[in-house]
Amino acid sequence: MVITRKKKQQVVEFDVHRYQQGGRTAYSLVMDLGTLDDNVPNFVSRDRIEKANRRFIDEHARRIAEYIYDVDDWILGAILLGITPDVVEFVPYSEEDGSPSDASGYIQIPLSGGTSTISILDGQHRRMAIRRVRERLRQEIVVAKELSAKNGSNHALNKLERKLRRLDEMSIPVALYEEANTKELRQMFADLAKTRNIDATTKTRFDNRDPFNRAAVELVEKGLSTLLTDRVEMERTSPVRASNDLLSVSQLARCMKVLLYGFGSRASRDRIREAENNYQELIDTGITWADEFLPRARKEYEELCSIELESDYLPKNRSKYASFSVPVLEVMAGCFHEWQIRTRPIQELTNWIREADFDVQSEECILLKSGMLIPGDPTVVSRNQNKRATINYIINQALVASS
Repeated sequence: MVITRKKKQQVVEFDVHRYQQGGRTAYSLVMDLGTLDDNVPNFVSRDRIEKANRRFIDEHARRIAEYIYDVDDWILGAILLGITPDVVEFVPYSEEDGSPSDASGYIQIPLSGGTSTISILDGQHRRMAIRRVRERLRQEIVVAKELSAKNGSNHALNKLERKLRRLDEMSIPVALYEEANTKELRQMFADLAKTRNIDATTKTRFDNRDPFNRAAVELVEKGLSTLLTDRVEMERTSPVRASNDLLSVSQLARCMKVLLYGFGSRASRDRIREAENNYQELIDTGITWADEFLPRARKEYEELCSIELESDYLPKNRSKYASFSVPVLEVMAGCFHEWQIRTRPIQELTNWIREADFDVQSEECILLKSGMLIPGDPTVVSRNQNKRATINYIINQALVASS
């Protein structure tokens, strides 16, 4: 970015690539984080939808800020902006033959009355996260200077100052659209939301920073579990009924979280760090659950571990036994966790589950009693409240039986 004076007013200049998209003129450019922070609006609405933005969610911005602060090789997608067309002047560069370029050049935007027309189309949480990180580092530097004056050590101060300098040297891609109409900007935001979702399985396989994701993928790809080998869907978000897959890799990652922290517990930043520090324990817990707990708890799982099992056993029995549904596997993970924190012999729990009725056609099916089945409907209910109720039911019944 360059600030110059033109026609008695200051303007900002950006090198850009001009292009057309959907009938609109747009510019591709790069802003360093300081320039972004100084020139892109910082107004957000926490209470309602304003202009072209969804309601601002403070927790979302906080998570992004923590990510930028903690991860040196962070990556953020492009921020999309809208601007009033009349305030943008495109100055083309020359082609080799001397003719003006249609695409390459720079734009000039008046600082007074020009940059104020900028609207965030997509990226308000990223934009505010960048401000928060910069402000946090400035505040930490002030504290570090005070401590340095007291103890004579500049190590912490120098480290923070380097971190801030490095952050301010970083840049982010920006797409600037010539569009000022709020209705049109909102439609653009809605259209973007239709085309950018990432399915859970892809995220699980790609997000290597999450230890639960990484452990789930490792369990499958390295063949560490007898039960899970060749029984986890690695492409779709859920297994096909006619397949031999018990669950998808994203569903397995969810079960791994339940095994460690219980059903419904949030994998907070501290818990993710804890799981990372105890990663081998996480792997071992997954293997114990899959290859020891589940086969002992249900004959259906035990038979899946048999080398003599017919190849279509699971799809033939999927509709009969609730054990083969993903919600019940989550329940099993929740029961495993709850019993572990009670430090009781695991055999007491597996013995009760082994004798329980999991036949969805039976009037004595425990899922019918706990609310995960509706009378006359063999489809397992997957609502969290029903899964929580079933975990509590199984734990309480097993405690009574073993007392």
